[in-house]
Amino acid sequence: MMMMMKSMMMTSNAEIWKCASLLIEKYGEMALNGAALKADELERKGDREGRVLWLKVTEAVEHLLSEDVPENATRH
Repeated sequence: MMMMMKSMMMTSNAEIWKCASLLIEKYGEMALNGAALKADELERKGDREGRVLWLKVTEAVEHLLSEDVPENATRH
């Protein structure tokens, strides 16, 4: 379902926001659920660092999806 990314690969805020943007581009509004599921999966596997990073991605996705966009604007 979700693209596989190792937690160590996403360490900067820019990478987290880029990941969030790519998830939205590929999955639309379902990106939020996918990122949260990935965080849950990593928690079950005991990967705390990965979980924290994917929670940050989840927050970024939520923010990007909730931004007010004018009616005639196109989201990229």
